[in-house]
Amino acid sequence: MVDIKLIQGDCLEKMKDIPDGSVDLVLTDPPYKLASGGRKGTILPTKNTPFSESGECFKNKTPNFAKWIPEIYRVLKTSSYAFIMTNDRNLKEIWNLCEKNNFIFCEILVIRKNTAVPSCYFFKSCEFVLMFRKGKYKKLEKFGTKTVFDVNMPRGIDKLHPTEKPTGFIEKILIDTTKSGGLIFDPFMGSGSTGVACINTNRSFIGIELDQGYFDIACKRIEDAQRQAAKTGPKG
Repeated sequence: MVDIKLIQGDCLEKMKDIPDGSVDLVLTDPPYKLASGGRKGTILPTKNTPFSESGECFKNKTPNFAKWIPEIYRVLKTSSYAFIMTNDRNLKEIWNLCEKNNFIFCEILVIRKNTAVPSCYFFKSCEFVLMFRKGKYKKLEKFGTKTVFDVNMPRGIDKLHPTEKPTGFIEKILIDTTKSGGLIFDPFMGSGSTGVACINTNRSFIGIELDQGYFDIACKRIEDAQRQAAKTGPKG
């Protein structure tokens, strides 16, 4: 029986309640500031909030990477993995801070999207996932997955969050890297895609989200996924 725990609040405070070395995997898509070329004239779906001139994506201030990266290292079990999604502008800072906090770099995964974001250089049609390890190497549960994922991004009325990723993409990472029943943690839950993927693959989940609107969306999505999984069973 998997356990689902959804927490509304600031992850920097709420993570303090998670015991050391208790989590089997961290998988998260953290907020970060955007370059002006990617935010000009853009409107977010929650309360029609525009990107600010400072580059903030959301009404709450973007948390400093240096504050939450040590915490995800602390809560991870030894020989467990962390997957952090990012863009090209923030990749270097996250990578450097993870290594500074004793993470061991493993891989860069590429999310090749069916959409593109305008830029003053080349239009951006991919994002990246930095894979790190805490402690000694542990082989994956399944091998053979390539580092490039072709992903159809949510669009239109199906898009519940500005940085939402498809659950199928997340499910693949969970199945490849963790055992059924393992505990997955996402400190920036957003609209709950990681939680839905956990339900679909029979993993336990802890998710934290600061924004009340997105938290409510995540709760409903995960409840719906639980009802569906009760009928059909998990995928892996």
